[in-house]
Amino acid sequence: MGLTEVVEAFDTIARVYDDTRAGLDPATVDRLGEELARAGGGSILEVGVGTGRIGGPLTARGFRVTGLDASRAMLARAREKGISRLVHGDALRLPFGDRSFDLTLFVHVLHIVGDTPRALSEGRRVARSGAVALVEPADAARPDPFDAPESNPHALVFEELRRRGLAVPPRTGGSRILDRELLRTYPPDRLVILEDTEVTEPLARQLEPIARRANRWTLRIPPEQLEAAVAEARRRIGGRIVTYRRVLALAFWNPPPGPPG
Repeated sequence: MGLTEVVEAFDTIARVYDDTRAGLDPATVDRLGEELARAGGGSILEVGVGTGRIGGPLTARGFRVTGLDASRAMLARAREKGISRLVHGDALRLPFGDRSFDLTLFVHVLHIVGDTPRALSEGRRVARSGAVALVEPADAARPDPFDAPESNPHALVFEELRRRGLAVPPRTGGSRILDRELLRTYPPDRLVILEDTEVTEPLARQLEPIARRANRWTLRIPPEQLEAAVAEARRRIGGRIVTYRRVLALAFWNPPPGPPG
């Protein structure tokens, strides 16, 4: 997906985005705020602010959040949540001077921008204390149940769509898998765990974003084909329950060296 297609996709799903994504619980937001404050983050640029799911709670906790996003529809939702400093822009060409903020925050956006090194470089450039990202690192203590194709609802839907001759991305798995790749490819200077909890839920719940056409990869799929693929995935999943560990962490990349002093 090129940038134009990505922006169009997020403009389309903005109206249902919040309804199909779980927000952070207050305790996790408190921990996030503590770590950001400890890192000197009074003023924060959130790149890919989206609907303000993170920026809104941080603003309510006293942080000076500036949100940047390429989707005007997502920015409109963020504005409704009280984020007044909003900028329409590109993560790869941030329209700010060097060290304009204390920290740059990324939340599930570095795998979307198309050039992760450049986005990280830009984020570090405009922040005095560097860039941070909210991520889901791998749990070293146990395998991820979603690694098995039969336990990955997204993979089941995409498999059925491919069987029907429709074009879908070759790689699935969502933010959990993409965050592992991010941390492996661009190791942070440090990683701080914010939440580590055991979650038990119906496996079919993971299908809701796709069923409600809130997944950007399926927007071009004919509705009847998508409904049929979701129904087949539900049939294969049945009433299975999944238990997994939800681990959320804050990854820190230090700022680049300052000019010779």
